[in-house]
Amino acid sequence: MTRTYPALLLALALPAQALTFQTRMEDVQWQVTGDQFACRLSQSVAGYGEATFVRLAGEQPAFELKAWDNPMTPGAAQLYNEAPPWRPGSNAVPVGQMTVHQGAGVMQVPYQQAGRMLAGLASGLQPTIMRTGYAGGDPVRVVVSSVGYQQAWLDFQKCVSGLLPVSYAQISESLISFASGGDKLSAQAKAMLDAAVIYIKADADIQEILLDGHSDNQGNRLDNRELSRQRVLAVKDYLVEQGVNEELFALRFHGDRYPLASNRTEQGRAANRRVMLRLEKE
Repeated sequence: MTRTYPALLLALALPAQALTFQTRMEDVQWQVTGDQFACRLSQSVAGYGEATFVRLAGEQPAFELKAWDNPMTPGAAQLYNEAPPWRPGSNAVPVGQMTVHQGAGVMQVPYQQAGRMLAGLASGLQPTIMRTGYAGGDPVRVVVSSVGYQQAWLDFQKCVSGLLPVSYAQISESLISFASGGDKLSAQAKAMLDAAVIYIKADADIQEILLDGHSDNQGNRLDNRELSRQRVLAVKDYLVEQGVNEELFALRFHGDRYPLASNRTEQGRAANRRVMLRLEKE
């Protein structure tokens, strides 16, 4: 889906002490795009590039700043929430830093700072990025306008409400643990597999589900290999019962050959009693 939000306000004068990139107020547009895997809340910054808040399925929002031809020098840029000109007397609120790389490209801000930037927008402040310019010139200042934000945020939240519970990165390598000598799925394991089912059914690019079964070193090797097989089958059978295509599975049983941790301690043996689920795409 895509929605655009024009701002019908007057233009503002940009400060002279910095090379400032900011879209004129009457031209500001927010766009909300997304699907069940990711939602994006974007604003084009005139002359500079695009500022985007990204929310991936199962993850916190992050911020990305894409430059068409970045005039900033590489290094740490300062982030702050700045009051607009119609709110004189308000001080800028520091948010954190982001790293500027050489040339054009996408600069990313982790979710802690992105959350503060979104909170600033909700309060009518303008997230601002400032960094030294080339050749000893004026600092470069990139401003994300808060004009038109409130309605865009409501539609962004509608998109977010439709996201899957997990992302591919979170579920593509999942470890399912088992009790000593057991092959029964715990409630926690079933909850993890339920999330995997939702993702697998939604992503048509999943080509294979690889299940690797393991055990600790208690008992003899033949019994341990059989136990690892039973654990793999327990995971597979549960997923098939939930509607996953049986033809997607590739099964391997390793017994105690590949421990994750030392079998000398109970904690290590517990880590070794596992099935590793991997999702493979094209």
